[in-house]
Parts: sequence; C-alpha cells; structure tokens
Amino acid sequence: MTGSVLRLTPTHKRFFLCFGLFFFGSLLHVSVSFAETAIFNPLRVYLLEQGFKTKQVDWVLSHEKMRFEAKILARMLSVKESKLNYGRFLSEKSLKRSRDFLVKHKGPLSQAHKTTGVPPEVIVAILNVETSLGSYTGTHNTMSILASQAVLDTKEARKRLAVYWPKDRTKEISSRKNLKRFIKRAHWAKGEVASLLKLSQKWRKNPFAFQGSPAGAFGMSQFVPTSALKWAKDGDNDGRVDLFTSTDAIFSVANYLKAHGWQQGLGQRKQKSVILTYNKSTPYARTVLELARRLK
Repeated sequence: MTGSVLRLTPTHKRFFLCFGLFFFGSLLHVSVSFAETAIFNPLRVYLLEQGFKTKQVDWVLSHEKMRFEAKILARMLSVKESKLNYGRFLSEKSLKRSRDFLVKHKGPLSQAHKTTGVPPEVIVAILNVETSLGSYTGTHNTMSILASQAVLDTKEARKRLAVYWPKDRTKEISSRKNLKRFIKRAHWAKGEVASLLKLSQKWRKNPFAFQGSPAGAFGMSQFVPTSALKWAKDGDNDGRVDLFTSTDAIFSVANYLKAHGWQQGLGQRKQKSVILTYNKSTPYARTVLELARRLK
C-alpha cells in the first residue's frame, strides 16, 4: 500500500471512546493507508446519508481489516454458474450426511416445522447446499467483502478488479452487461454494509468479527446482514442469535422461508419460487428441492 499512514494518539482514542465508539472495538487497530481508504469514499458518503455518525464511519473504513478485496471478488464474479457443481450435493455421501443431521437434530427440526410449516427435509437441504451443514461457513471478513462490493460501480474498483480477472476475458470488465451488473451489486452491497453496522449493534458484536463467504453471507444458513436483521431467530432461547449453531440456523431458515411464502400444501412451482428468494439460481433451487425429495 502507498501513502501516509493514519495513526491516532492515545488522547484521540480516549476522545473517540467518550463518544461511544468503544462498542466498535479498540481504536488501536486503525492503521490503513490513505490510498486504500480513498476507494471507499463513495461508501462513506452513503453511510453518512443513512445517518451513521462520522466518527463511526471513519473508524470502520480506516480499520486495519478493511481492504478492497480485488482478488476474491474477481474470482467470485468471473465464475459462470454453469461451472458450479451442484450435483455433488446429491451424492450418497451428501445424502448420508443429511440423514444423520435429520436424526441428530430431530427436535429443533420438528418444532420449526410445527411453527412455520417448512418440512425438516427442506431446511436440511438448504443448510447442506449452503455450508455442508456447517462444515464450511467461510473465512472472509464480511465487512471488508461487502464494502468492496459496495464500490464496484467506480472506475478505480474495476481497475483493481481487472488485475485478477481471467486474462483472456479482461474485456468483460468494461462490457455494458457487466457495468450494469456491477452498479446493481454496488447498490445492494451498500445496503448490506449499513445492515451489518446495525446488526453489530443489535448483537453487540464488533462489525469486523463476522466471517463468511466471498459474497458477504455468514453462518450455517449463509444469511446476508439484511436477512439476519429481519429473519434470524434465537431457536434455542439462550438470549442471543448465533447462526453458527444448528438450532438457531434451523429456525432462521424456516422463519425466512415462511416469511417468503412457504406454507403447507405448496405446489412444486411455488416451492421453487420461494427457494429462489433465498438464492436467485435455478440450479440451486432445483438441487435443494431434489435433495429434500430424496431425504423423505
């Protein structure tokens, strides 16, 4: 990284803490170059417009974990869905893993079914396709990932993205189709960054404590922040929501599907429509429903 380094004196740190920023973690971590923070200026403007405090926003955008994740985003955004192997979720190994989960978590699954109408097999199918039932929930910093996507509508972001884009397809970066796609994704991600800040307050967690997928989803259920704010549930009634625990993830998935139209006796076409709200991918929806069918 180039440029001057931001360093806060102990006096400044105490000043900021007096204004309540202790909630967002230690200010000892602020050490990011101006060149790196400048790329997030459009996001800064948006967050201030949404009513977040200047000191809070500047702390987040200058945090040592905040960086533009060009390599990760290029890898994710350049992969065509036809290359994704959904078939592996229908293997015998996957089916056995799902059946074992159904038995182990029969209680929470039955209760979630009773209160929402969502069959245990559908809940388990989603958790399997999303994270292999919690085996892999992702290791990427959610705040950094979402903030990076939030500025994809800028030339500087696309310039950095191009460095890691497949060499034989670099012209795609500036194609009309991708420009439209990046603008849409940036608009979405800005809202998710705002939701993550709200979620960190609600759950009393440092906003940089969330880890998950390259897209910005986290937990066994792979909820994005907006979904977590609206539909995450404390399934085990321990006084907190933790989407990395099976029971909370089970109730959260069921609650989400119910909120999006799932009900008893729903036809397959309507079932598919509901699943598509969870992930806008037809192969994904088909795989979830087929896996659920095989688990019955």
